[in-house]
Amino acid sequence: MKISHIIKVVLVLWLAGCALEPVPPTASNWIIEPVSRYDSGYVEGTEIVSVQQSTLRAVLSNFATGEVDVLDVSQPQHVHRKARFNLKLSKGEELTSVAFHPTLDLFAAVIDAGNRPGRLETRSATTGLLMDRVVVGFGPDSVVFSEDGKLAMIANEGEDFLFEPSSKQFFTPEGSISMVHLDKSGLIVSHKNLELANAINYEGFVVSKGGRFMEREIDWNGDGIISKNMDFDGNGKIDKKKVLLGSFEGQDVSGMETKGEQKILIPIKTHSPALLEPEYIAISPDAKKAYVTLQEDDAVAVVDLVSEQVISYYGLGATQHKTDARYDGWVKFEQSMTGLREPDGITTVANGRYFVTADEGDTDTDNSAPAEGQPTSGGRSVSVFDAATGTLLGDTGSQIDEVAFANKVYPERRSSKKGSEPEMLVALDLDGVPYVAVGMERAGSVELISLADPFHPKVVALGKIGGDEDKSPEGIAHFVVDGEHYLLTANEMSGTVECFKIVRQGG
Repeated sequence: MKISHIIKVVLVLWLAGCALEPVPPTASNWIIEPVSRYDSGYVEGTEIVSVQQSTLRAVLSNFATGEVDVLDVSQPQHVHRKARFNLKLSKGEELTSVAFHPTLDLFAAVIDAGNRPGRLETRSATTGLLMDRVVVGFGPDSVVFSEDGKLAMIANEGEDFLFEPSSKQFFTPEGSISMVHLDKSGLIVSHKNLELANAINYEGFVVSKGGRFMEREIDWNGDGIISKNMDFDGNGKIDKKKVLLGSFEGQDVSGMETKGEQKILIPIKTHSPALLEPEYIAISPDAKKAYVTLQEDDAVAVVDLVSEQVISYYGLGATQHKTDARYDGWVKFEQSMTGLREPDGITTVANGRYFVTADEGDTDTDNSAPAEGQPTSGGRSVSVFDAATGTLLGDTGSQIDEVAFANKVYPERRSSKKGSEPEMLVALDLDGVPYVAVGMERAGSVELISLADPFHPKVVALGKIGGDEDKSPEGIAHFVVDGEHYLLTANEMSGTVECFKIVRQGG
């Protein structure tokens, strides 16, 4: 047995022993109560929300308009807008994420510039004026601040693909992680882009035997438009069939004519740097490490913030539990599933001992030729890992979907896909017990999960987002007013923000 394996076994046994010690009880008497809603005035686009606790303001991004709203959340029953700033993006650019600085009157915004490197902008939260900017990596997808505000980190997903017709080759820039250091006034003093190592043979990564793909929007015919339908084979008809389009790193790339350029299938059969796409970042409370989800690779990259380098990868493996796997008019959590976690959101608990993932899933299987034993995409769960070793402690199993069903928000039409889809999550403490709150993208709700026993995380409450339209909560934030705990969800398909209060039942 390798030394690293022995160390992991010893740590797991030690942690299991710790679980036998008295711990605060798992409080099951919390409810999540909607208290107000902010309407942006747009039908969609409200994607990421971030709160500055010291001033009880929030920044909200709108990917559809390239605008940032500053909200007043000091009166949670009346969340309202203080200002709206148009970032005046160029054609082809997209605002992908925002973050409020912990103490200064500024927010960070990251802009995806398509086939060019993206950028980070810092702007005044009062006037919206640009304070500073820096070029980062390709396809920046999220930005977070350290608790002291001295560091901003950006996950550069690099997911855009190009097609070269003459060689029939597909290309994509490599993903990366940016570290941006700020001075006391919020000006950028240094910037470093961390490259991701070739992880083809890295222990713990899932070896794909075939049948697993990323769906990507690609301008295959070079007309500057992403067409919903495409006569790929040029026979004058658009059929429901797969057509070979070219290759990527020696692997065949295909497209479905009825899905056109919107969903070209990029095979995942290696873990080369071009396929490592950073998604979201959690910085440890002591600002010594950061944990970065590589969603499509079912992994987390670990960054040492002192040496400023990627020091390890944690393969997250698969979860096994019961689920409702069929869209057939019946909801029965009876089918066994094995699902790659493929998390989107990630957070650390207050003491930094664990990181927690929202296991949404983001790849697709080739239903026409599935590989034998190939796990499905997405764990439909929230998972808890030891931050020091990457060892899985426990996950929620089928609870997320079962609680959604019990509250009449389970999306049965998504049963054969990824269920309720836990998207982003945030950590908080209630009466000294660690919890996470997670937005359920397809179930239009937020769930509260107790980590009193990290080996057995428990869903204890659900709050429904109001309205009959699709909600799709993407971003989530936590804040406190007069000792009371509140949550915000940014609901990208309805253009709204829902404010919830976490209330002790009977209190």
